[in-house]
Amino acid sequence: MLGFAVPVSTPPPQAAPAGRLNVSFCKQDARETFRALLHYLPVSLAVREILRMRMLAERGTLAAPLLDVGCGDGLFWEVLTRDIASGSSSGVAGLVGVDISDSELRLASLRLSALGGEVLNFDISGSGRAPALDERRGAFRTVIANCSLEHVPRLEDALVNIRSYMAPDGELWLFVPAPRWSDTFVVKRLLRKLGARAAGTYGGMWDGFYQHHHLYPAWVWQHLLEAQGFTCEFHGLGSARGNRLAELWMPPAFLSFGYKSIFGHYPARLSRPFKLPLLSSMQAYLDEVQRGDVITDDLEHPEVVEYSIRCVQRSR
Repeated sequence: MLGFAVPVSTPPPQAAPAGRLNVSFCKQDARETFRALLHYLPVSLAVREILRMRMLAERGTLAAPLLDVGCGDGLFWEVLTRDIASGSSSGVAGLVGVDISDSELRLASLRLSALGGEVLNFDISGSGRAPALDERRGAFRTVIANCSLEHVPRLEDALVNIRSYMAPDGELWLFVPAPRWSDTFVVKRLLRKLGARAAGTYGGMWDGFYQHHHLYPAWVWQHLLEAQGFTCEFHGLGSARGNRLAELWMPPAFLSFGYKSIFGHYPARLSRPFKLPLLSSMQAYLDEVQRGDVITDDLEHPEVVEYSIRCVQRSR
């Protein structure tokens, strides 16, 4: 287990103040949060996604308006803001999601429009304009890039644009892979016994598949972000149990990726009957998530697979 422990017995979530999104529900019931993710995501992706939700749950609420850079299909916000007790979302009023994939944005619109959010096709690293965002420069009190900036070739341009959209008192949340995330794979550890080249080739295959353009240690991210005028706070995310689960369920995830590349969405209805019965076998991991044991200050821990980076702007 990693990091600090958070008591399981926490008070029920309160309504978020006006202008804030309540993101604490994962901390209240990790099992039901995970169940909601499993309705749509492959198991291996759900194991990772709940890490980020649990980290944000420590914050409790996020200030709006909020810009999500690389919002994908919108499932993250539909689940993150869901009141587990009522089964309904607390709403995402003030959320603007941007992405460059029209197919993802269609799904995101279906999920988020009724909850008060909006989505736009916009490349945050490009030089083009988004008229719907022009008047909101300097207005977003929260910006989140959930495992998106590592895929952006022009990272510096993206960071410059992100800062231009942030309010002076805003905060930026980044979730990015740790540089040695693939070292957690059992297969890679076995290959290392044959030689570093075999293990490195296996790890590089995964980075190529996920198109990781930026795979940096924490100090490099800190340098890049400070150069753009931010101060940063880092945490590591991961656990041995969660990493084994993610690796074990990688093969079925490939089938889901293939299905999505053809049909534009994961095979939720086809896979759901096989995934949901797995919940009981994953309870030990979900207990770690609920306690907060998957969060650590030790960024060099061998089971850390991602960094959570919270940034605030220095005075301009």
